[in-house]
Parts: sequence; C-alpha cells; structure tokens
Amino acid sequence: MAGGNSMGSDDIIRMLTEAGASAAGIAAAGPVDTEAESLYRQWTADGRHAGMSYLEKYPDVRHDPRLLLEGAESIIVAAFNYFNRDNGRLRWARYALGRDYHEEIRERLNAVATAITDTTGAQCRVTVDTAPLRERYWAVRAGVGFIGINNQLIVPGAGSWCVLGEIITTLKLEPTAPPGHSSPTETGCLGCMRCVRACPGKALDGKGGMDARRCMSYLTIEHRGDWDPHTARTVHEAGRIYGCDVCQEVCPHNAAAHPTAIDGFIPRAGILELGADDIAHMDQATFSRIFSHSAIKRAKLAGLQRNARGLNREETQLE
Repeated sequence: MAGGNSMGSDDIIRMLTEAGASAAGIAAAGPVDTEAESLYRQWTADGRHAGMSYLEKYPDVRHDPRLLLEGAESIIVAAFNYFNRDNGRLRWARYALGRDYHEEIRERLNAVATAITDTTGAQCRVTVDTAPLRERYWAVRAGVGFIGINNQLIVPGAGSWCVLGEIITTLKLEPTAPPGHSSPTETGCLGCMRCVRACPGKALDGKGGMDARRCMSYLTIEHRGDWDPHTARTVHEAGRIYGCDVCQEVCPHNAAAHPTAIDGFIPRAGILELGADDIAHMDQATFSRIFSHSAIKRAKLAGLQRNARGLNREETQLE
C-alpha cells in the first residue's frame, strides 16, 4: 500500500454507521462456495431468472469477485434502511419512492472509500447493484444478515427493508463473524411461511428460492411487453403499480420496522399522489420530470403505462 497509516475493521464499520448504514460487515474476498455456486447455476438453468439474461453474464466474476479489482482482499458490505409506511395510492415498492438508491448509496460509500484510500493507500471499488456481484451472499458472509424463506436478506434488528452497497478493497481487513447460513430456518428465519402464502404470484418455493417468472417485482419492472392472460389477472389482483412488497409486509422480522433516517429515501409527494389515469395519460416529458433520479425509470414509460392499464382492467377482460 502507498499509505502508511492503519485502518481496521472497527474503524470502517464506524464510518459506515456514520454514513447512514443500519448494519455493516466485512468478508475476506474469494470464490463463492460450491453449494451457492451450484444453486445459482441451477436457478438460471431452470429459467427461473425469467427474461433477466444479464444474470447469466460474467459467471467468472460472479464466482470470484476479486476479478472486479486487482489485488482485492476484502469485501465491505453495508445495508441501508429505506422503509416508509406510506407507499402511495397505487402501492409502489417502497425502495423506489425516494431518490434512486444507486445514487444515494454510492455517494455515501464513495466518501468512505475515499477515506480508506487517503488513510491507507489501498484501492477501492464501490458497487451498488451495478456489478455482477452476489450481494446477498456476501452480506451473509460478512455477518450483515441472513436469507429468509422470502429470499430477502434479513438484517437482525432492522428487518429486510434495506438496500445493499459494497466496497471491494485491496486493504486486508479482519472479517466480521458471519452467522451460520446452511438454510433459512437455521439462520434466524422463523419458518412461518407467511411470505409463501401471501406471495401474489406464488413465486416462493418455501425453501428460500424464488421463480422470477411469477414474481410481481419482475413482472412490473423488468418484464418488457404485454403479459399473458393468466399473468395479467394475477398482476391485476395483486394491485401493485411497480414492484411488490407483500413478502416483506407480512414478515414478522419487519413488525417493528422504523422509518428511514436517510432524507434521500423519503417518498416524493409527486409520486405518492399519482393515480392510474395520471400514468395512463402521461407523456415522456412528464415521466422524465416526475421520475428524475428515481429507480422507477427502470420500468420505462411503456412499462409503467402497461401496469396502470392492468390496474384499471375489469375482471371480465381478463377471462
């Protein structure tokens, strides 16, 4: 390292907490374990990633994140609470109601990464759902949380209303102790199956896995084009305009969730107040203005208008 000053794991965890993280941890950089690798390969081979073909790319990097930064020694993982009780007239996914989390979290992690480099000379790379990195896997390895039956990362004391960000660094740090992670129910998930029963599309397999082809989040955000009649009926009954929080809303680990303290994640009134007709008649300029610096732009105007039409359909049209 170019710098001569030291910085330990506790120092970095403290900085991340001061940057707004609800929880943070550190794992030694290295290959993904054989079991997790096999499960992921089988998941994509079965087509359960639906139309998200990008999840098949860069398998070597997904297997070994050290390929993202030459000389990488550590992966620092931070979880940031985005929860708000109000998700609008149309029931939006709560993570998307404020500023785009990619931008918000990257700014916060960049500040910490800069401090690491300035103090130690170590190189850093920040990722916020922007690289082929198994984020939840590394969050578990770093001791940040565990994977529930709902396939969500659950952070003890904070629940699952969190987005993740990582700093990959050449600085060798003491790993934080992870909990066991051989199965969801052995790591803290209560195994109540409320999420499985409540899932509108029946996308959860009851073992911690999910099928994106049935998932409302995939179908209302990532899927391009129209839905088949059965899917259209399911989406209509779910009554969600963008994304789906159902499995999190019923999870006992989220019963005592606290609203976020991050100003950037406070919901925008202009989004909360939108009705289906507002979106159905929206033009591109209005869409770009209302959803500027918003994760909702991921669905594009055409996708959002398809979703709005789905909410407005009569049951007879779905038969």
